[in-house]
Amino acid sequence: MSTTTTWHTIREASMFSGLPESTLRYYEQIGIIDAIARDPSSGHRMYSDADLESLSTISCLAATGMPLTDMREYLRNRFDGEDGARRQMELLDAQSLRLAAKMESLRIQQAYVSLKTLYWKAVSEGRDDDARRILNENQDIIDSVHSQSRRNGVGTTD
Repeated sequence: MSTTTTWHTIREASMFSGLPESTLRYYEQIGIIDAIARDPSSGHRMYSDADLESLSTISCLAATGMPLTDMREYLRNRFDGEDGARRQMELLDAQSLRLAAKMESLRIQQAYVSLKTLYWKAVSEGRDDDARRILNENQDIIDSVHSQSRRNGVGTTD
């Protein structure tokens, strides 16, 4: 059995994980990634195969939009047996709820874009009565988008 460790540069770690080099440095700085070994002669970061495995998980969590505090906790929980597994499920359930809310928000935004396309098509064809009807029949979607924009501090334009 070989105990030789294969080392990888930050560029290789970046390419493997899909995370920019600057993000890898930042994640190490804030404790998402454990301290990375340094080449004794150059001082450059050297990532082990185990580090790359960890980066794979981190990359996936980041891709879901998981908050950094939750990512940090998730990584700490990995080795805590059944208790850690329960905490992992709680973190993932919370992330699932955030993603569901985001999907609903996107669904409403898409519906708004579709209704506005129909509205402007009617206007461009001189069907002003149809245009007003489209807006009136879809006021709930318009109200939802306006509500989202107020919550997010973003204005909408017609």
